[in-house]
Amino acid sequence: MTYYYLIFANTNGRNVTPERIQALQDILKLGRGSLKGELIVTKSLNQLKGSIEDHKNAFFGYKEQGTTIVGIAGGDGTVMRTRTLVENILGYQPTYAFFPLGTMNNIQRTVGMNTIDSSFDLAKHIVNIACTDSLEGHTVSVPSLDINGKKGFNIGFGIIPRLLWMYYGHSAKHYRELEESLQSCEPAEYYNEYERITGKKEADFFDLLSKERGLWGATKAALRLMNGLRGHTDEAYLLHKSLAGEIRFDGEKQTFPQAPLGAYISCYEEVNLGLGRLNPKPSPEPRKEPGKFEVVVPYGDPFSIIPQLFKVVRGERLSNAAYEHISSLELPSERLAQVDGEEIMEKGFTVHHDGERKIITLPVTV
Repeated sequence: MTYYYLIFANTNGRNVTPERIQALQDILKLGRGSLKGELIVTKSLNQLKGSIEDHKNAFFGYKEQGTTIVGIAGGDGTVMRTRTLVENILGYQPTYAFFPLGTMNNIQRTVGMNTIDSSFDLAKHIVNIACTDSLEGHTVSVPSLDINGKKGFNIGFGIIPRLLWMYYGHSAKHYRELEESLQSCEPAEYYNEYERITGKKEADFFDLLSKERGLWGATKAALRLMNGLRGHTDEAYLLHKSLAGEIRFDGEKQTFPQAPLGAYISCYEEVNLGLGRLNPKPSPEPRKEPGKFEVVVPYGDPFSIIPQLFKVVRGERLSNAAYEHISSLELPSERLAQVDGEEIMEKGFTVHHDGERKIITLPVTV
């Protein structure tokens, strides 16, 4: 059995460094004979797309002979963007290996990759299993979402992402300006607009997370929330803007006791709403029903949600929220959403269950 791999490393990932790329390459070379492929470093989506297209024929050739593996070195956003291009260009779902070298590694933690060193352990594991006849027993199946054609694992709208935005050190003014700007700019200009509005490059912003996380971040967020209570325009806008527009679960319009404040969709247990390294407990029963995902819709006054954020961290249910298991969700209004840690603006969203994806995991040690 010959295993063919392509590993894409995003140099914009917070922990993707030349030294770590070289270390991964050195480990993978140990599988010579039973493991063939390349580790490809990319700096842009266009470069990533070109690399996938360049290797398409080779990938299909090895698919007939053995097992094909796509590795992704970066964070949640990198996983989402790379998966989307890979599956659109190749036309099928390979076996994946996720190397946690980004800022937000929620997806990687879900399959046991909890530290930077997990990336090297995973590379060694791939070398070892390349000597076997099958990947059976070395992978887990994780439900996938199709989000307006993007391949993701979780997505959030509304109050919880907005509160996290403030928690991580951004102002409500920045959020509002970015939301308005993304309605008119081209997707390729998103990062330029982000830097123009916030005064920070994407990497600079994420570098602040470790400094602003925890008690200090919570204190600053609380001060911004107090501004909202006092009627300051931007904070009040951020907190009180409800999830406007009709919501459809599995094609049927939904009604709620009060105006919905947002929605958060999870299709795996370890989702932590982008709360960095706080590592909350698993969210409530996201995979309770096969072939469906869990959607959480909080409603009521936003200030009734804020005191309950500790419940989110502990993996408990919010008291004023609807929890449903569905296979599709439609939101027709234009809005800003967070897909696997990346903010995107689109004219409405259609989200549906998109099967399962095989992901290589580390062996369990006792």
